[in-house]
Amino acid sequence: MLAMINNIKIKDKGNIHLVFIAFIIFILCVFPSPSQADAKGSLFGFKATGQQKTVKKTETTVSVGVVNVTYLMEHAPQAEVASNELKRKFLPQEKALAASLEDIQKIEKALDRNERNLKVSQKRFRERELRSKKRTRSRSLQDFREELRFARDSALDDVQKEVFQAIDDVRKQKRIDIVLQDYVSASKRVDITSSVLEHLVKKLAKEQKLKEKNPE
Repeated sequence: MLAMINNIKIKDKGNIHLVFIAFIIFILCVFPSPSQADAKGSLFGFKATGQQKTVKKTETTVSVGVVNVTYLMEHAPQAEVASNELKRKFLPQEKALAASLEDIQKIEKALDRNERNLKVSQKRFRERELRSKKRTRSRSLQDFREELRFARDSALDDVQKEVFQAIDDVRKQKRIDIVLQDYVSASKRVDITSSVLEHLVKKLAKEQKLKEKNPE
């Protein structure tokens, strides 16, 4: 480039300016600025020997487990205990309602069988008695159903709390970050349902032993 410049015949002053601009462009192309050299990482085609900054990427691993809550609610021993307790509590009322229904049916049959032989006053008395028994049983049956429904819902909530607590206990034991209830498919490696059920069984056995040692 310098040789070319020396060989140029300057005919007028305008050409001098053109030659000077061409020389400046040549210098800028051959000798890049320090910032451009750092950005490219090389100077004159050679790799820079300076220390390069490296950015470390950190990755967070999240462990996931799955659990079948419906299965646990059906097979947890706490659910069986709650069911037996409900039966024990409401069995007397259920037997009383069954007995009252049987009594009503007997009166109806007797009334149908002896209708022709009964006086009008006797027939009306039996009919009033029958209606009264039906109304009483109907109110008792409604109260029984409401009480049973309330008790069943309360027992179900208690069992659900037990199951959820067991899930959290197993999660902490296995150092799992999150446990999913709703999922499409999962491998046995991440399914903790059996572990939770085992935890529930052991917990109930422990509680029963404590009750035996310290009966109320």
